[in-house]
Amino acid sequence: VVDLRASAIAYLLPARRRLVVGPSDSERHRVEELAGLAGSDPPPAPIIWTAPHHEEAARRLIPDGKPVLAIGPTANWPGKQWRAERFAELARMLTDPGGALAGGRVAVVAAPHERAQVQPVIDSIPEGRVIELIENADLPTVAACLRRCDLYVGNDSGLMHLAAAAGAPTLGLFGPSQERRYRPWGDHAAYVRTIEPYEELETRRAPPGEIQETLMDGLSVPAAVEAAEALLERLGRA
Repeated sequence: VVDLRASAIAYLLPARRRLVVGPSDSERHRVEELAGLAGSDPPPAPIIWTAPHHEEAARRLIPDGKPVLAIGPTANWPGKQWRAERFAELARMLTDPGGALAGGRVAVVAAPHERAQVQPVIDSIPEGRVIELIENADLPTVAACLRRCDLYVGNDSGLMHLAAAAGAPTLGLFGPSQERRYRPWGDHAAYVRTIEPYEELETRRAPPGEIQETLMDGLSVPAAVEAAEALLERLGRA
């Protein structure tokens, strides 16, 4: 029995061996913490396995050609969401002439219920250069699509971790979450955060029941673009 939420159910099931996560260690990355649970040192990198039909679907959605920048403008909490107009400006700066992915296409990735949130980003991309990965792909196919992209930039979210586990060069955008614990994992990944530390942003959380505004305004577009360019340069993908 492997239990990553420390629930009582793990002890109600018969098992020859139990791996039950203990108290969280805020100084360790989650991957390191879970690898330690299994006695694995160094920790194995997360990986997403896909089937041939997922890869074929990804080739149809993202055919060979010009480079592809994938962006994930959503997150499970408004405080972690960089503004849509900033994602649009980042995409423009990276794919315009002179950008690190000049002439590239832009894949916008989101869940179907997030369509309204990402539509301003889609509308900002020149016609013929946008690839929508919203209603037309399940998660394994999305992973296969991300594997075909030259760069993924997104908020701290499950989609960010999916991109890293798929092997895409991944830049995570951080503010009110701990990068030392939740940054995208792997040598092909990096992060950039707001000028304010996590601890300061935690004090700005809206009380329960009140609308939470974004806490990501301390991350500028030039800072995110610079981090993306540095990652591509380090990987030899610019």
